[in-house]
Amino acid sequence: MLALAAANVVGVVLFAGVYATAGVRLMSHSAFVACLVVMFALVTVLWVRVESRHRPLGAIRRLGRATAGLVLVLVAVPSIVLMPAFWLDTQLPPDADFTRFLGPLMSIVLIALGLIVLVNLVGAVTALVRAAAVVRARVQ
Repeated sequence: MLALAAANVVGVVLFAGVYATAGVRLMSHSAFVACLVVMFALVTVLWVRVESRHRPLGAIRRLGRATAGLVLVLVAVPSIVLMPAFWLDTQLPPDADFTRFLGPLMSIVLIALGLIVLVNLVGAVTALVRAAAVVRARVQ
């Protein structure tokens, strides 16, 4: 479970970095799309490889581990990222205008978490297809 959560955290950081870089216009639109596709593929491969370490477990236990790892990340990442940002907003004087950063920060976190959910779904389908191929090969 923790290994899958760590793989998800790596994905969140990578996706957030790509979106933040594109948000400040440090890359072109085509570079952003290409980077996003490559990152999605890499994070999905990482997730599938980490999840495949648990092949001897039953399907329900594997699903439970993947779900627990995802839920852990979905709860922990906003807490770790957004709570300090809101605290900092209350500590800084109004002249600092830190509030203008909260919207983009929340958007990046939400988009990164949405992409991680999609990675988990694609990874789960990939794991199912691989398992079906192994079972089919054993039958033949």
